[in-house]
Amino acid sequence: MYLTGKITKTLFLLALAALLATFSGLAFAADARALLKESESRHRTKTQQYAGELTVVNKEGKIRKKGWKSFREGYAGDAKNLIRFTDPPEVKGVGFLSVARPGAQNPDQWLYLPSMKRERRIATQDRDSSFVGTDFSYEDMEEFDHEKYKVELHGEQLVDSFPCYVIEAKPLEKKGKSTYEKKILFLRKDNLYLLREDLYRKGEKEPGKRMILSDLQQVGGHWVARKMEMKDLKKGSTTTVLLKEILFDKPQPVSRFTLQNLNREGGE
Repeated sequence: MYLTGKITKTLFLLALAALLATFSGLAFAADARALLKESESRHRTKTQQYAGELTVVNKEGKIRKKGWKSFREGYAGDAKNLIRFTDPPEVKGVGFLSVARPGAQNPDQWLYLPSMKRERRIATQDRDSSFVGTDFSYEDMEEFDHEKYKVELHGEQLVDSFPCYVIEAKPLEKKGKSTYEKKILFLRKDNLYLLREDLYRKGEKEPGKRMILSDLQQVGGHWVARKMEMKDLKKGSTTTVLLKEILFDKPQPVSRFTLQNLNREGGE
């Protein structure tokens, strides 16, 4: 009788521990989702545009520079983005258009090449390809949408002396194909701005790429990182983007985010 009671008590304690662990996991997930929702709410803008100065440095130290203009309407899951390269001559006029499909999976993406005089649709299997010779892939050019990820809070960590929330984000297959197995996000605690993103390709135990956002400033009442670095930790190369002439909430022409405009060589 005593032994039966002891076994019953042990089973009860084990069940209780499992239940508490489940609730704890749900709480962490809920906290991560709440933080990402609040971050989106704080930093969402109607539009954003800027001129970018892009520098690619490969493993051997060879430097290539490019210039582009970027226009965005919407944010995260409803974003439309147009990029037009302005220099050097070999990439001038190259255009990129990404249009999110709310409620759908991956966004529609096209690349315009002046030499072809037409756009090329980016296929799902090309999402991990280099974006115009940079360390960014076509998937990296998408706006991060937390609704497409399973998220979990993994404590806190300092990034450049700033306390940050550490959030693990794993892609939900039903929400679209991803070349990454997971992303680790570092959100600055005081303003919930993303400072770092570690990217793990499938099968990687260490991050294969790392994006670092720095030189945070307020422009028009909005926080923005004027410097973005994408490091390919396996290749040993780095792409740095410096943002200039930043404008928020400026109305964009209706025709800007269309294939017709993308194909208009030299246009914006």
